[in-house]
Amino acid sequence: MSEECHEICFIAPSESLAQRAKKIIRQRELSIPVYTAVLEDAVTLAKDMIQQGTWLFISRGVTRELLEHTTQTTVVKVPVLASDYIPVFEKIQHIQGLIAFFASEPISDELQTICYLLNISMRQYQFSDTTSCRACMQQAVKDGAVWGVGGVVSAQYAQEAGLPYTVTESSDSAIFQAIETACQLCQLQKENTQKQERLQIQLERYQNILNYTHDAIVAVDAQGRVEVTNRVAENMLDQTQKPFIGKPVEQVLPNTHMTAVLHSGVAETDQLMNIDGTLVSTNRVPIIVNDKIQGAVATFQDIKSIQSTERNVRIKLHEKGLLAKYHLSDIVGNSPAIQSAREMAAMFADSSFTVMLYGETGTGKEMFAQGIHNASPRRDGPFVAVNCTALSKSLLESELFGYSDSSFTGAKRGGKPGLFEIAHGGTIFLDEIGELPAEFQAQFLRVLQEKEVRRVGGDTVIPVDIRVIGATNRNLMQRVEEGCFRRDLYYRLNVLAISIPPLRDREDDFLQIAESIYSRIDASATPEARQNFRRIMEHYRGCPWQGNVRELTNLVERVCLLQKRGLSNQKMLEFLGEMTPLESQLQKPEDAAGLPQSSGELAHMERALIQQVLDKNGGNIAQAARELHISRATLYRKLKK
Repeated sequence: MSEECHEICFIAPSESLAQRAKKIIRQRELSIPVYTAVLEDAVTLAKDMIQQGTWLFISRGVTRELLEHTTQTTVVKVPVLASDYIPVFEKIQHIQGLIAFFASEPISDELQTICYLLNISMRQYQFSDTTSCRACMQQAVKDGAVWGVGGVVSAQYAQEAGLPYTVTESSDSAIFQAIETACQLCQLQKENTQKQERLQIQLERYQNILNYTHDAIVAVDAQGRVEVTNRVAENMLDQTQKPFIGKPVEQVLPNTHMTAVLHSGVAETDQLMNIDGTLVSTNRVPIIVNDKIQGAVATFQDIKSIQSTERNVRIKLHEKGLLAKYHLSDIVGNSPAIQSAREMAAMFADSSFTVMLYGETGTGKEMFAQGIHNASPRRDGPFVAVNCTALSKSLLESELFGYSDSSFTGAKRGGKPGLFEIAHGGTIFLDEIGELPAEFQAQFLRVLQEKEVRRVGGDTVIPVDIRVIGATNRNLMQRVEEGCFRRDLYYRLNVLAISIPPLRDREDDFLQIAESIYSRIDASATPEARQNFRRIMEHYRGCPWQGNVRELTNLVERVCLLQKRGLSNQKMLEFLGEMTPLESQLQKPEDAAGLPQSSGELAHMERALIQQVLDKNGGNIAQAARELHISRATLYRKLKK
């Protein structure tokens, strides 16, 4: 083994995979060693590489999972795509009898669909190590399997069992994708390491300023000498002591307690202080680096202006929708699928690269986008969310790019900044970006490349500093092949990608999410009501959740409503079986004695349900109609009644 230090190492479970990986690495002129090893041998190899400085590995299948679990390092997966099974299907499609698929993770719905269409009788056997792999092989033979399909680990046990077997190979495209991801992660790590040592003290100081500032700001070094002031602070300090920089803080700001903070290392926040007859609120915060006090920062603001200023700022931000209220810690769930997505989002947050979120409707893509923003260095900047399907083509250009003064009839005097400008210094989240009209894709690509926008009707360019997070429930590459999405824009967007798993692939997460929603809707529920709610939700174990978390939210809201009506669990389950759109929710189930019988009761229940959903959405008619599964016209008609 070479003693040269490599940050990335490729450990291939088969010689075939290793050779193709070496070829791709040579073509890209990368310095990534490739070794062939499986399971425990791979772990031993990885531990030796870690001692030499390797911290990032690339591998496949159960070997990858064992490496990640045993070495506690980052291991990028070489994915097995559905297209990788094409040579396999050519071999097995005419075989009569049970075909056993062996893998370390569940096979995709797409693969199962192909088996169904080809009339292949298949069954999956999932394993995590050599012991469970041998047991799976024995069970497959016992089940009457006539052929096996999987990786190299299960191949040896198939040979022992005398089961004909076909090894599934990862395509060059899958290998290339894994190597690209590993290189991107390595580059991110390098950037962070280079910045950390050089900027640590300065970053800590100014981060505290950003976190605690009101109006006036004073920063001192470890000896209590003034290092930083702003203009407001300079007006507040003793004018006879100019210039202030370098002087002891007690000399320029009598009555200060900053020296006490330097000695104690304990922050003093929301303290009252009298400066020349003006009562101010002050925060005094130590700057601590490597367990050593390196200075302190103090902020001051007139008490009378605090309440009105904060109220006005918050109102304006909420009106414009510029706040990201969710953090990655708010994403509920402990399943491996959601933990992996959450960890990757946290890893990508520190970067300035574009992120693409892929997931079905209702999986929480915007929640992930807000979490990434709040975990990023841009957390104090604006977060602008745009649904590319919500704006008509006629409005899209002016909303995204803004317009200049008198650029068209009805234009606002002085012009209007677009959403790209508003997002300056922060993050712009483009939901359903796959639906972006073709005529705007070239303009959007220019924004990404040049970091500048030109308003509609304007003749000057405006520089913008934004981070883009896109989301889609579509296959963007397929859209590219269909000619609906620009290829260059796709590659510009798809720098860092996160696949958000659907709720049905998240094991028992739906129970934890349901309880969280229930607590938010009915915080005063009794322990007995909560227990009954959990019993109700247990009946939905294994539900496909086609609408994902949105569907689950609707179900929880319905259960809360029925609980308040005093229905038993059995009656609720009978009634919930009939509940889909609003009209069918309020129809009487045929054999549900004790449920609302009269039209008056049904009307009352309908009013309560509509009011609850409207209150939840702040009176937003469009959103309420979507959650009730009715049109806006129908909702308006019911409100009028």
